[in-house]
Amino acid sequence: MSNLREFGAVGDGLTDDSDAIQHAVDQGDGLLHFPPGTYRITQPIEINLADRGPLGIDGTGGTARVVMAGKGPAFRLVGTHGGTGDPGSRKG
Repeated sequence: MSNLREFGAVGDGLTDDSDAIQHAVDQGDGLLHFPPGTYRITQPIEINLADRGPLGIDGTGGTARVVMAGKGPAFRLVGTHGGTGDPGSRKG
């Protein structure tokens, strides 16, 4: 499990946590753990399913919020409907 705090996220509602969350998505183990807090982001977090495979988000331990303070969606999922975006394509 990739704890966002270990990637530099603060979760105080003031700090821009965009880079830390993106780093956790790109370099983490596929399960993002959001400890309690308010995670302010100013740019979309891109999750490229074709490159990284499945990704889970965990918020156990209390309430975690993501506040989008910029333009665009908070999370942008990229994939193909013939592959990673199609639930029927999941193997296992």
